[in-house]
Amino acid sequence: MTVFIDRDALDKFADEIARSILANRSLEVTEWDADGWHYTGTNYRKGGRDDDYSELMRMERVALYVLTLDSINFCFWPLSSETEKSGARCAKNDLEYEHLAIALRKVAEADDGEISQVSEDERVDNTSITIRAASSYALSPANLALLTPAKLHAMLQPHFPPSSSLDEKDSEEDVSLKTYELPNINVRCQLLNELGKGLLERHDGSALNMISRANRSADALVGIILDTFPGFRDYVDTDQWNAPASTSDWTSAKSSSSVIHFYKRAQIAIADIWAALGRGRDCNSLPSSTLGTDARLRICQFGDMDLITTFPDYRVPQILRHVDVLRYEASLAKSVDDRVELEKGSIDEVSIRAGTVVSVEEIVRRVKENISKAAASSGNSDRSVSDLRRLADDVSAVTIDWYLWQRGEKLDRLNLLGLHQGSAQHFIDYPACVTFKFADIKSNLQLGNVIA
Repeated sequence: MTVFIDRDALDKFADEIARSILANRSLEVTEWDADGWHYTGTNYRKGGRDDDYSELMRMERVALYVLTLDSINFCFWPLSSETEKSGARCAKNDLEYEHLAIALRKVAEADDGEISQVSEDERVDNTSITIRAASSYALSPANLALLTPAKLHAMLQPHFPPSSSLDEKDSEEDVSLKTYELPNINVRCQLLNELGKGLLERHDGSALNMISRANRSADALVGIILDTFPGFRDYVDTDQWNAPASTSDWTSAKSSSSVIHFYKRAQIAIADIWAALGRGRDCNSLPSSTLGTDARLRICQFGDMDLITTFPDYRVPQILRHVDVLRYEASLAKSVDDRVELEKGSIDEVSIRAGTVVSVEEIVRRVKENISKAAASSGNSDRSVSDLRRLADDVSAVTIDWYLWQRGEKLDRLNLLGLHQGSAQHFIDYPACVTFKFADIKSNLQLGNVIA
């Protein structure tokens, strides 16, 4: 095996996180919309109304924004084929996640201020009404289903930062050009077409319809997303290493004992929906006395977020290696440090991702254990014990993932993550999520002899 988990380093790192939580009385992560990157629908009001229906419409729009964003949330660093053909050898694509999130936010906000007419059906208190986004909403299922690559480019590119250009006095050898463009746009458009068609054909054109079928179960919603949208599926058959997975044989893949699933982007979408519309949300405290009576307002308050694993993208394994939790066999370490792209579905790639998920599960267990010990120690008041238990409950693979990702981003901006950063991007270079089931990996892979 090529990836190992260092138990001592893991315990040390988990203890550091636990001490920070206890000292600050929180796991310090930036809330989903704190940086202003994401669409929240705050300024949206249906016909000027302030009731359950208007709030549900806002939720539908936010859910569609999240699904759109996470459908194409991958692989930002390549240049477009047009830029490569232009011969700009020094060009570098500086597009990041936040640029895409902000661009889609601006697209989603375009019709926020429109006052649309309210039909007679919408005037009655009828909780059976299907909540659908209006055709004026750029991210409605109908619009996504008909999207073309040219339309997608025209929709997003104006909202990206302007690209740099060479001055007459500069040469390509002297200047590293920066460009901001969405690569693999044909693939991304196909995924958005699939998203729109899947919602129209299987969920009556409503994201909230799809979410409600999970009955407030994040775990169930993972399965619904994977069954509805083939582009969210990706898996590795250990009997056929390196062979591309076929999304057409999904039924067999779900039941095969030789297949490893990483539920990466499906779980990211669910965590984002929870963060935007469920986490810490009290519908009974909404501003109007007419709000909070429709049960659908609570469908994103998932009761089993602890079943969601970490999202093993490039940043999380990067920070785990930085703190020595993940260790690579020498030849793999050299490949990563030399920025050699790891083949999709290879043992090395799968081992890195599997080691990431197992490590975070162990970190969560250790952090919770430390906080529980603090709660059980003498000298704590009942209120303090209650607060500590709340802190322990807030620790999950999802919140630890957010913590690690944000910590990694800070270190990367300070150029403190070393060479692993560049190559780590490449071993996540594919359009569909690699899906993962934590229980499966424990039986299918042996990650060294540190954690069995």
